[in-house]
Formats: sequence, structure tokens, C-alpha cells
Amino acid sequence: MTLGAIALFSFVFLFYWDVFTLLERTSASFRTSFLPDSVIFFWRMSCLLVSIYAIIYMFRMKTGTMVVLDHDTRSEIILHPLGIRKFVTFSSWTLICSVVYFLLATLSSFSLFFGSVLPTWINTAQVLFFTMALGAGFLTSTVVRYVILPAEVKQKRVHEHQFYFHNQMMHNFTTIFLAFEIVLVQPELRPHFAIFGLLIGTLYALFAFPFAYFGGGYYVYSFIDPRLKLAPLFVSGLAGAISVFYLGLWLLSLLVEYNGLIGGVAVVIWLSLIVQFQPEDIEYEVETNSIQG
Repeated sequence: MTLGAIALFSFVFLFYWDVFTLLERTSASFRTSFLPDSVIFFWRMSCLLVSIYAIIYMFRMKTGTMVVLDHDTRSEIILHPLGIRKFVTFSSWTLICSVVYFLLATLSSFSLFFGSVLPTWINTAQVLFFTMALGAGFLTSTVVRYVILPAEVKQKRVHEHQFYFHNQMMHNFTTIFLAFEIVLVQPELRPHFAIFGLLIGTLYALFAFPFAYFGGGYYVYSFIDPRLKLAPLFVSGLAGAISVFYLGLWLLSLLVEYNGLIGGVAVVIWLSLIVQFQPEDIEYEVETNSIQG
């Protein structure tokens, strides 16, 4: 019922405020920059290639570690997912959204060289995936930095795998790439687009429930179990947090537009507060695997 209410509210908002028209109008701002078009093209293509390699790297890895909530026993178990099963985490969804955005953005930049016009749906989708990935990326980095990693240190778990290349991409560099898009391109973001944070959070919850019931048999995050008394609040909080982070970034984009130097410094400061590239130096008392990456 909670997911249905959030979805209904989101769709009413989308059509009442004609958000898709706003997406189309905003897309033009993603094609301009104070830097030469060639620089933006190579920047976006580089982000795209590195992100795609991270996905390939995840598929090819022969190891994996997740502490999940078993659906039947309601107890934590350690799994070692391989291949496609690595992509059931919300952070992997964020990476995928980022890849789609940079693919569309690279196509957009490439089209400028030839003076061609991309289909409207590509321009619209470019803005949509950017706004979803932006809020989700900053939320992911924040949760990893201030919730997941401190919990690992507190329990003295071996968590070096959280800093493998693909985890660095999901938890750190995806956020950095998207943040620098705000500085380099200075897109015209709108507060209305926060609704896409609600939608991606709702979609993930809708995926997680049937996956636990009929697929993997576990929840990647224990708080997303619908049988919990406070499950509606947890799900609403997940979706709402993505939107709140996006709104904060929308305000930051206004600062960048007002003064690029001050705005750029603010972006760097925010990033420095939520990313972490090395594990803490602790003496491990228990040799055990850590939670999912």
C-alpha cells in the first residue's frame, strides 16, 4: 500500500506539473558548457568507458561477498554472489543509471560535431537518468561513508573488499563524475525532478520484494523486508532521501550558476565529506567477511 501510494503520488505529480516537458526543455542546457565541445565529449566518453569497465569487472570477478537477510529464517547469512547476482544492490543500480546517462550524454556531445539533431526521447532520457543517478549516487556515498564502513570498523570485520575497483566506482567515482558534470556543464536543473528520486526508490523496493519471495530468497538490506513493523517508514525514507539529496544538489547547481568558483569549491567540499578511498587501520579480532558492496 505504501509503494502504491508513493507511485500514485509520483505519477500525479509528473502529469500535473508536466515534468516531461520540463525534461525536454532542460535537455538543451546539457549541450552547452564554458569548455570546448571536444573537451566535454572526451570527459563524458572517459566516464562512460571507465563505468562500463567497472560493470564488466563485476561480471568477471570470481569472488563476491554479501551479508544478507534470509527471507525464510529472518537471519543474516553470508553469500558469495557471482555474475548478474552482484547487481541486486542499490549501489549497482546507481552505477547502471550513471552508465546510461553518460552513454546518452556522449551521444549528445558527439552529435554536436556533426550538427545533427538527436531524437527528443534521447534528450529527455538523458536528463531523467542524470537526476536519478545524481540523488542516488550522493545518498549511496553518504550511507557507505557514515553507516556501512563505521559499522565494519566497529565490528572489526575485514572490509578491504569494499575498496576494490568496482566498489570504488559504485561508492565514490560515480558520485564524483556526476558532481563534476554540474561544474563543467552547469545544467539547468529543476526542483520538480526530485520526483524521480521517489520513483527509483519505489522501483528498487518493488524489485526487492519479489526477488526475495520468488528469486534469490533474501533481502540485500534488512530494513527493506516488508514484514517489519516499520517497513512503510523505511521504504518511504529510502525514496524520500534520494529526493532530498537531489534537492540539495539542485540548490548547489544554483550556486555554481551564480559563481562557478565558489560553487566548484562547495562541490569539492561536499564530495570530500562523503567519499572514502581507503579502509580504516584496525586490528582485526574476527576474520569474517563483510557486508555487500
